Amino acid sequence: MKELRETEGNCLSIHRVSTGFGENEEEIRWTVKCPDSHHVVELDTCEGCPHLEHIQRGVAGPERLQCHPQVRPSAPPPSEAYDPLLPPLLEHTRVHELMTQDVYCVDEEVIAEELAELFATRKVSGVPVLDEDERLVGVVSRADLLRTSEEEEDTPRLHPERAGATASELMNASPVVVHEGTTVPQAAAVMASAKVHRVLVVSAEGKVVGVLSAMDVVRWVARKACYAV
Repeated sequence: MKELRETEGNCLSIHRVSTGFGENEEEIRWTVKCPDSHHVVELDTCEGCPHLEHIQRGVAGPERLQCHPQVRPSAPPPSEAYDPLLPPLLEHTRVHELMTQDVYCVDEEVIAEELAELFATRKVSGVPVLDEDERLVGVVSRADLLRTSEEEEDTPRLHPERAGATASELMNASPVVVHEGTTVPQAAAVMASAKVHRVLVVSAEGKVVGVLSAMDVVRWVARKACYAV
């Protein structure tokens, strides 16, 4: 599937995608790259989005759409008290240089029981959810899925209402992410602004390439200052 390019003013191109082998089996889908999630989505998804302004249609079908995406947490600009002597190393180091690359991901059809077992065995607090093209579409967290019993406070149990649900039904579809070319200070500012302790790192194609935690940043700074940590 082709990646679309955004034009000025969030006027986006709509692509026609044909699937099937015969004339009678051909299926036509319309897709567009969402400027909010940075993923290619079905046009039907845009039609239900509150940020959509209008869709321009031509003889052959929809051609372009105009929208105003949701404003996400972004790195605030340095304040007037910003230290001009901050080492260039810190300013120019990218997150891909210190992120954890081994990230366990799941697909959209994984069910709650499998996720609960994953959280128990791998001791993770959340897992990225990928679509069939291996692009990030959301995150399922331990808190979304499990509850702690009153009798055994340290033993999380699958919430009865979550039983049988799929990852696509349980996930947060708007996770906080940074791109692999983001600098360390920018990533730290994003985490502080969003009040999270870790962010997923994605490529330009929207694929998960790593995860960066606040502790990764703290440990890296300490080591660059020659502390044995």
